[in-house]
Amino acid sequence: MAAPTADVLIVGGGLAGSLLALELRALGAAVTLIDAEPADGSSSATAISYGALPGWPLAATPLARLAAGASQHWRQLERRHGPLGWQRRALRLSGGNRALALAARLAVLPFAQVDTALFRARMPAALRAAAVTLRCQRVEALRAIAGGWQLQLSDGSVCSAAQVVLAAGARVHALWPGLPQRLRQSWASVLALSRMPEGLGPGAAWLPQTFARVALERRASALQQPAWVVDPGLVPWGSGALVGQHTWIPPEAMAGAAPDAPLCAAQLREALAARTPWRLPDGVLRQAAVAFCSSGAPLVGPVAGAPGLWLFCGFSAAFSQVPVLAPLLARSLRSDEAVASRRLQQLGVWSAGG
Repeated sequence: MAAPTADVLIVGGGLAGSLLALELRALGAAVTLIDAEPADGSSSATAISYGALPGWPLAATPLARLAAGASQHWRQLERRHGPLGWQRRALRLSGGNRALALAARLAVLPFAQVDTALFRARMPAALRAAAVTLRCQRVEALRAIAGGWQLQLSDGSVCSAAQVVLAAGARVHALWPGLPQRLRQSWASVLALSRMPEGLGPGAAWLPQTFARVALERRASALQQPAWVVDPGLVPWGSGALVGQHTWIPPEAMAGAAPDAPLCAAQLREALAARTPWRLPDGVLRQAAVAFCSSGAPLVGPVAGAPGLWLFCGFSAAFSQVPVLAPLLARSLRSDEAVASRRLQQLGVWSAGG
């Protein structure tokens, strides 16, 4: 293999790739992070995420119990790298469980949010300060070479390393065919408001008790026609807010093209008008391709049959799951530490084997 560009190349500079890069640097690895804005003009999934951090398990699984402690990891990250957008939030829950809604209103349920507008603004400086090499290019081709991997970039240059991590969300399918079938693509649409709706006041998040998106993702493999759902919700986003989540999932044969934006906007506004008491100011529809796993558990670990190639994608609650999983994957990558790898297997996210 030609002289390696880094110890680890990470493809994808969103939440997953950025936090993994910081964890690898903390272990002494030389890291190059390769990312570019989506070529179709859409947003990144990280940029329009709610960034919600419930302080209680959302399911009876080891991963959900671990993810409930994500705020502690965010606070550690901010102590090391400066403010990244983490804030405690007042929480209002809507839904059928009155006891849960009352607990949220009385601030019994611990809740925080990473403001993704602030996260996106501040993360590049944190990466540079940690000596992560940043390449703002698209990866045109990924190929195995003797002793590792080589990436062809959109500016004509190449990067090589013994280990490559695919953390590019919905774009990973274009880079490496034959990924596990449970890794699928959806499209998320939200309304970005320049200011909070009147009467809500600053600093609060309004969320449904359960997201219909999750149930739709579970039945994605059975879809014969595109299906969509709208989840009401609102979180602070910079000086404004993100409102609603429109999720559109095509059958596998139709994956790739974005849904009609005006139609998504109309469906989103109609659903929000029926389910929320707010009068919505005009907002801008933002869309992003999203990677998810129909099993509910992300893919974290080596790609079967491709030594040195790793996956870190398919998260259903990324801002809770990524910060607790990134340190484990970093340790597995850096030293092939058996303890960290076994822990990822116990959490049900280890990707080796399909």
